[in-house]
Amino acid sequence: MKIILLLLAIFTLGTTSAQSLVLPFDRTEPFRTPIIPYGRAADAEAGDVTRSNYVAKLAEWSVSEDGKQCSTSFAVPVWWLNRQTLVRVGRSTSAYEVLVDNRVVGYACSGATPVEFNITKLAKEGRHTLTIRQIDAEQNRVAEQFSLEPLVEDVAVVCQPTIRVRDIKVSTTLNDADEGVAQFAVAVKCDALNAKRARIGYALHLNDSTVVAKGYSDISLDMRREDTLRFVARIPKSSLWSLRNPHLVSVELETRIDNRPAEYVSQKIGIRSADVVFGKMHLNRLPLELKLSDYDPSKPIAEQVTAPYNGVVVPAYYATDKLLSECDRVGIVVVVRTAINTLTLGDHIRLGGNPSNDPFWLESYLSFNRAAYYTTRNHPSVLGFAIAAGKTTGINAYESYLMLKTLEPRLPVIYEGAAGEWCTDKITIR
Repeated sequence: MKIILLLLAIFTLGTTSAQSLVLPFDRTEPFRTPIIPYGRAADAEAGDVTRSNYVAKLAEWSVSEDGKQCSTSFAVPVWWLNRQTLVRVGRSTSAYEVLVDNRVVGYACSGATPVEFNITKLAKEGRHTLTIRQIDAEQNRVAEQFSLEPLVEDVAVVCQPTIRVRDIKVSTTLNDADEGVAQFAVAVKCDALNAKRARIGYALHLNDSTVVAKGYSDISLDMRREDTLRFVARIPKSSLWSLRNPHLVSVELETRIDNRPAEYVSQKIGIRSADVVFGKMHLNRLPLELKLSDYDPSKPIAEQVTAPYNGVVVPAYYATDKLLSECDRVGIVVVVRTAINTLTLGDHIRLGGNPSNDPFWLESYLSFNRAAYYTTRNHPSVLGFAIAAGKTTGINAYESYLMLKTLEPRLPVIYEGAAGEWCTDKITIR
């Protein structure tokens, strides 16, 4: 009996250890494009994060002697209480842990994409210490390697109400007059321990004076539940986003709880219809030849997209909200490549070969690709996704392709290491 119990304990320990190695992200919030909450409508419309009293950008870091962790402090003001407090880490040199007042609140096994951690339970009024500590995770083997000075970049503490806008997604089709029919889905989450009600107001502006959609929806959510507010707007053909006319519209949201304003959110979004038709990209039903170069972080983006190129392939690590917003504004095509690089890890797919065909890495591939998709999908300039940088195929590439096509069936998903297999879209890219 003792032998059986011992074997059971060893098996359980081994299973737990294996799972901890293959789960790339743990104790994190669901991935999303950045949401900036404001306390006043005018500040949200201005789009200046420095005017938000619910966002604290962190920039002054002290680095430890071993160079593996950096620390700073932040303050929680009284008006943040009874709300949700999150730490948003834009990117990091490797996998990392986040600590508040020396208590671990979570970790992420990729520093390439923005990750959020809910620290509400620790965010009491007053000053706190935030530490980001690099860790030696198994996923560092397949993750693309970069360096930062200090170890992290674009870190902020964000405060949102207990019923909050968690994410926004827009999808667009064209009607018979080639006008855009934009369908907005606003994910609203309740983080309270009891049922809550809120009114979510929305408005869509083509410019400062033209409102094409306006309304509100009353939402009632139970503990830790989420619901989706949906609305549709018709966009004139002349206001659709394209490379020649990179027009952006303003989506403005207001959350009211107990008939009092709790949060304002404003985002610039381009409305465009994108599809692959017979192996060719079409933007707003017009053929678009993709001529892409590899992104060079040492040069301004405008200098990289000159004739004959009209776009770039950007590794997820460099696909920051700032860079993609600039591509949105000037009209540049972007294909986001997930932060997996196995080019130096062997060129065969037998057992012990390249990770692309090793089931051990499946969750890593799926999570890295999922993160790249959800953190960039709202940018109209993003017209495709690349599964990884690799030269071999396998089960992980196949499953990643299927997942991305489920999440985004209209945009191309490519993989240079497909070697003629079906885990890449057949699309002309020059």
